[in-house]
Amino acid sequence: MKITEMTRRGKSEVYKLFVDDDFYCLLTAEVIVKNKIKIGQDIDEETLSQIKKQSDVLLSREMALKFVEKCLKTQKQVYDNLKQKGIDEDAINDAIEYLKKYGYIDNEYYARQYVLSKKQYGKNYLKQKLFAKGINKDIISSVLDDHEIDENALNNIVEKYIKNKPNDEKTKQKAYRYILSKGYSFDEAKKAVNSVFGERDDWS
Repeated sequence: MKITEMTRRGKSEVYKLFVDDDFYCLLTAEVIVKNKIKIGQDIDEETLSQIKKQSDVLLSREMALKFVEKCLKTQKQVYDNLKQKGIDEDAINDAIEYLKKYGYIDNEYYARQYVLSKKQYGKNYLKQKLFAKGINKDIISSVLDDHEIDENALNNIVEKYIKNKPNDEKTKQKAYRYILSKGYSFDEAKKAVNSVFGERDDWS
């Protein structure tokens, strides 16, 4: 096997490595210098594989940092992002541990911030969304146990929904279903709708 070409990728310190005229992998400048990689060099497959692994670790850390620098991400979101980019499993796991070590990934903190940002939704909705983002059930339960429903905010949601709509039973039922669709419980939806429309013992 012979290294036949190395081309810089854009303005980054990352290079495309070609072996026997075929693209093989991406290498960081650091790994190239460290391993004294040169065009025309003969290299065996095992050595090349080890060099690729070194580069994958550095690349995955760099990609992961860029992914989380703008906003909070869960561990699953980081994993899925790197997986889609074709990063090796071991390199992905290394990047995740690296981010966790320096506090860039904290699923519980993410869950609490997510809940705070979604005040218009009920616990059922929040539970489904957090689970889909890879948050485990224990963290979800802990976070939602600490989350109190803002009844005034919920009443405002009802009022906004029924604005300019007829004040009748049909509108009331639609408002009820609308609140349920936002992840609130039956009791929460009933209480909010009744509060806005006025208490009626025969409505259920």
